[in-house]
Amino acid sequence: MDNKNDMLTAGFVLKCIRNWYWYIPAVLIAVAIAHLMYMQSPRVWSVTGSIVVQEEKQNAAQLPEEAMMTGLPFNNRGSLNRQMQELRSRSLMEKVIDSLDIDIVYWKEGRFRDEELYKTSPILLSKVADRRAADNLSLRVQALDDTKFELIDEEDEKALEGKFGEPFDYAGNSFIIMRDSAHPLVDGIIRIEFKVPRELASWFSGRLQLRRLMQSNVLQVSLSAPTPEKLQDIIQMMVKVYNIVAQEEKNKVADKSLQFINDRLVSLNAELFSVEGQEANVRSATEVISDAGQSAERYFEQITSAEKELAQLRAAKTILLNLYNFLSDPANRYELIPNSGEIAGASLSGLITNYNRIVIQRKGQLEHATLQHPIVQDLTKNLDNLRPSILSGINLTLSDIEKKEADLSQKTATLSQKVQSTPFAQKRIKEISRQASVFNEMVLYMLQKREETAIGLATQVESVRILDDPIPGSVPDAPSRTQYYAIALLIGMAIPTGIFLAMDKLNTKVSSSEEVKALSKVPFLGEVAFAKSEKAQLVQDNVRSVNSEMFRIIRTNLHFLLPPGKDKVILVTSNESGDGKTFITGNLGATIAITNKKTVLLELDLRKPKLTELLTGEKPGAGITNYLVGDTDLEELIKPVEGYDHLYQISSGPTPPNPAELILSDKMDKLFEYLKNNFDYIIVDTPPVSLVTDTFLLNRFASATVFVIRANKTKKEDLKVIDELAEEGKLHSPAIILNSAKPSKRYGYYY
Repeated sequence: MDNKNDMLTAGFVLKCIRNWYWYIPAVLIAVAIAHLMYMQSPRVWSVTGSIVVQEEKQNAAQLPEEAMMTGLPFNNRGSLNRQMQELRSRSLMEKVIDSLDIDIVYWKEGRFRDEELYKTSPILLSKVADRRAADNLSLRVQALDDTKFELIDEEDEKALEGKFGEPFDYAGNSFIIMRDSAHPLVDGIIRIEFKVPRELASWFSGRLQLRRLMQSNVLQVSLSAPTPEKLQDIIQMMVKVYNIVAQEEKNKVADKSLQFINDRLVSLNAELFSVEGQEANVRSATEVISDAGQSAERYFEQITSAEKELAQLRAAKTILLNLYNFLSDPANRYELIPNSGEIAGASLSGLITNYNRIVIQRKGQLEHATLQHPIVQDLTKNLDNLRPSILSGINLTLSDIEKKEADLSQKTATLSQKVQSTPFAQKRIKEISRQASVFNEMVLYMLQKREETAIGLATQVESVRILDDPIPGSVPDAPSRTQYYAIALLIGMAIPTGIFLAMDKLNTKVSSSEEVKALSKVPFLGEVAFAKSEKAQLVQDNVRSVNSEMFRIIRTNLHFLLPPGKDKVILVTSNESGDGKTFITGNLGATIAITNKKTVLLELDLRKPKLTELLTGEKPGAGITNYLVGDTDLEELIKPVEGYDHLYQISSGPTPPNPAELILSDKMDKLFEYLKNNFDYIIVDTPPVSLVTDTFLLNRFASATVFVIRANKTKKEDLKVIDELAEEGKLHSPAIILNSAKPSKRYGYYY
């Protein structure tokens, strides 16, 4: 099967090569269309640069397992990846578009393609009454001079005439177009397009590419579009806007922390003032100035240390209670939680940091979305899930503090008993001094935190900065001229090939020797070129015509088909009338006879004889039927063919009413017995096998059977019939000859 497919493929390739003249116009037309498409396609440029992203520092209140991973290559991947997503976000790109005012695009309409006039348009839209109503609208403007213009509709008809700087109404909206004298007027129409900002932002953010370089915090940023100058401005503005947004988010958290610290300082100052007043009253009333002794001092130092820790715990407890009340208040349900520093502990601080980040994201979304927006609902759900966890963490921390507070109180009570002997006044002063010292340290601590927060609020730190300025490539990325022409070449080659393939699929007739070899298992003897007349001249010796050469090839192949040492009786038949079997019979006999082999041609197509007319140009006279009915002797019927020394013929004779019975008669056996003894080759012209059974009846005398098929007439399905006859053994040693084939160029000419 593979061999047959290879033969069909080879034949199809040869057919394509022979029809090469189809391919030239097809390729030329395809290339012309490709050139036109290339000229009409917009040029797409890529702008590439690099930026440095300032990764967020590791939280001081990190978990132990987080601290263990500090310094590993993937330590800050989450933070960098999050910032990459923010840089690619549509919301950020919307702010960029709004800052650059590029949602209004100016195009110069050209013959093949339009050209964007970015920052070079001689006309500018200065005002539009309803910007949102103008989305997806186009204004086609043709300047008449420096003062007037025409508005052209989509049918290239004049819609209205206006003046620069004066309002005009169009499409239910009001516009003002100004003349920009910095740029000269251009010939043709300038189209002003109103883009939908959100759609434009989605388009640009979708084309923005960010790639991390060598596991560093340096990102390669690239953007592609038809206008490289606009892309450079977008990338630079994107960095600027991102830094502004990041700074605003940081300031929100810092403001909330400052408010909390100031409130706490007011409370601490009040308590410190109260304690200092108590100390002054005691000293004034008792006039105690010096210490009571070293022993009492040592105990007091221990008590002071314990009470200092106790005061810190109470301060932490107060802060945590404030946080708990803050979270429990419905008014603060989705507000930023004040930064409690190290007081809340590692896990709780991490939860609060994550909560504040989600609050900022939610507020950012609510700037351009409603509460029913899916992203806002997801962020709200995350806050609702985090809030109980934070409250639970606060309760656990408070329980911990209360336990430590009880332990320290017990320790203080024990130490107090040891200083019972110390004078009451000195003891009271020491206690008050210790309390004042603790409150004083707490005030200093809160003041320090306030200064740190204020400094951070005042400091403008760039989260992202440009490392390499974005620059366009030397040539456009698209379209590719080579790619266009290569595709055109393929299409130009494919169209004729497809036509030939379709013609082959639709053609049910055999057309070439390659098809015969591929579709049939029966041996192929050769092909014969198309003959202009059934009465064409027989093959002559010393003649080198196309058919002469073809019949010589058939004669050679026939020697390999015939069994050696046996009688050479060859039946020539076909599937239908008109396939040229008689023509093949005569020329095959002539080809063998010129090799000095005594050859006789039998006209046994008794119903429609044509062999005698081919050989002599006359109708059949007395012949085989006369012999079979006993009207004449066989020797009288054998006639030499004029022009050949070794070629003879026996005519069919009158057409009988019962050819099959005559073929089965004993005299037919005697006829072949005689001919076998007196001739080297016996070639028999028999009727078509699809019409009568005469050929099958004669098969008992045959050494081989030549099946003639005609190019562009015999159906491909008929070859299956020949294969079936061969498999069933109804014909001895069958072989096929293709008649009326188109000769190859190597023959030079055909008959």
